[in-house]
Amino acid sequence: SNDISVFAVRSNGLVLTDTVPSGGIQPISLTVDRDLLYVLNSGGDGNISGFTVHRNGHLAPLPGSTRPLSGPNTAPAQIGFSPDGEVLVVTEKATNYIDTYVVNEDGLTNGPYVNTSANATPFGFAFDRRGRLLVSEAAGGAADAGSVSSYKVTANGLLEVISPAVATTETAVCWVVVTKNNRFAYVTNTGSGSLTAYRIARDGSI
Repeated sequence: SNDISVFAVRSNGLVLTDTVPSGGIQPISLTVDRDLLYVLNSGGDGNISGFTVHRNGHLAPLPGSTRPLSGPNTAPAQIGFSPDGEVLVVTEKATNYIDTYVVNEDGLTNGPYVNTSANATPFGFAFDRRGRLLVSEAAGGAADAGSVSSYKVTANGLLEVISPAVATTETAVCWVVVTKNNRFAYVTNTGSGSLTAYRIARDGSI
């Protein structure tokens, strides 16, 4: 439907509070920082688009917030805010790029700033509490070729590699989570039906 739906969480289940157009075609991922929501639309040339989240659970489009990806046919996978809400990240599977956008005080963004992934097919990602970015790399689905890389996000929104392409030894790695104590990350390997665990050092290396 190319819509975003909002649900209130009640003791007896979910209640639909709003449904709005996503600002693009085929929305596949979204992220929220306080009262600001951005959605990743993967259809057509692809874009990101912003919304204000009201206390009653309604969404209002943020004028001027729709921004392109690095180009057409990017096959994007995920969008996410950095922990401080100052940077948005989008992974592009088809281009091997990771897009970053600097978020201004009015919720609008500058970008995309295009960063080359440390390995092919950047897919899922997560931030640790210190703001380092961990990105899974599916390597085009090649057998046992998945990996994860860690990055520092600089003040201007660009990425600097900390640990490049640390192998999962599994196939088609996808999603990433970081534990609450900030010491470990886990990734799902779709092609292998398995999980891989990583230890996160204080400097962000894995």
